[in-house]
Amino acid sequence: MQDEIQQQKAGVADGAPRAWNMDAVIKIVVVALIALFFGAAILVLAKPKANAAAQAGGARQATQSQTGQPPAQAQAGGAQRAGQSQNAGVAQQPSGGGSGVAQQTPVAQQTPVAQQSPGGRAAQNPAAVTVSALTMERGVIRQTARLNGDVTPQTEVGIFPDTAGKIARLVKSVGDSVVRGEVIGYIDPSRAGVAYEQNPIVSTVGGTLTALPVSQGETITTATRVATIGSLGNLKITIYVAEKYSAFLRRGLPAVVSFAAAPGEQFEASVATVSPVLNSANRTVEAALALAKNDPRIKPGMYANVDLVIREAANTFVLPKAAVKNYNNTLVVYKIDENNVARRVQVTTGLSNDSHIEIVSGVAEGDRIVTAGAVTDGSPVRVAGQFTPGEGGREASSQGASAQGGAPAGGQVISGGGGGGGVRMGGGG
Repeated sequence: MQDEIQQQKAGVADGAPRAWNMDAVIKIVVVALIALFFGAAILVLAKPKANAAAQAGGARQATQSQTGQPPAQAQAGGAQRAGQSQNAGVAQQPSGGGSGVAQQTPVAQQTPVAQQSPGGRAAQNPAAVTVSALTMERGVIRQTARLNGDVTPQTEVGIFPDTAGKIARLVKSVGDSVVRGEVIGYIDPSRAGVAYEQNPIVSTVGGTLTALPVSQGETITTATRVATIGSLGNLKITIYVAEKYSAFLRRGLPAVVSFAAAPGEQFEASVATVSPVLNSANRTVEAALALAKNDPRIKPGMYANVDLVIREAANTFVLPKAAVKNYNNTLVVYKIDENNVARRVQVTTGLSNDSHIEIVSGVAEGDRIVTAGAVTDGSPVRVAGQFTPGEGGREASSQGASAQGGAPAGGQVISGGGGGGGVRMGGGG
């Protein structure tokens, strides 16, 4: 009996912990479910409020971007403008005590900013074509021929002996200066069995001894040139001009000369003499250039590069060749009007060279002409490097063409050559 009672107590003791552990698990699960439920409810309730706040923030940003002011100021400004509009349209009561019918004063229509400034409209137009432009000014264009020449003395004389014999001795060397009547050397005219006194070789002109082709002991005759004397202070450049340019060749034509001995330097010259006949062997005309001033670096025998001005047009309009287009077999240029729009204009051309061309008619001084850029009639343009009136109100300034030298009346001198056989020259207009 006691054993059974002890077993029952032990059973109760063993069962109590098992019942308590199960209850704890159930409680923990219930608490977790309740927490999940409340968390989901909180998320569901907070989502609409977050969406509303995001929409409000987006509206404020849009208002500020449109007006450039905070929302409160924008609303105040809008209200103020609305009040002004209402005041402008308020009924006006006649002072004479009339019928009392309201008369409204129409509100003045404001012009958009883009219409107030044509330049600004073109500058703000994203479809505007970026171009280079040139403001027309009067200048000079030259058509030149590229030639080769040889430097020689203006005067060059050969010295010949009066008698035949052997060169006994030479008293002068190449490069020495001599005067007229000065002795250059001596000849011994003696023969076998006959002795003669030595005869002097006398210079017939003054100058510089440029050649001495004989040597001491050499036997010569009266037909042998023993020396050459030239004037180094008075040089000329001999050129040969092709037959097709002979019609333009005359005395006084200007030229620019360069030498390998003076790289980067140019020397002025002009045509001094022109042969009246044509060389039938090479179909050229011989001409001589005289340098404007002497330079000790220029010596006889030097090779010269000559740019001879064949034709010249002064006080005229000059454009780069790329600015003149061929439209339906008609030469045209594109002029930029006051609205920064390209307009096609027909032109007449004149002289031309490698890079530029003369515009005889079709343009006026001050016109802005497109020199580079793919445009057509009516294209809105934006000039590279310019500020149009719509961009800060600064004055536009067109890009100029490259010019060489100067020109009268503030103009520009444009010169160039072209190719053609042995002579390079720009094509005619």
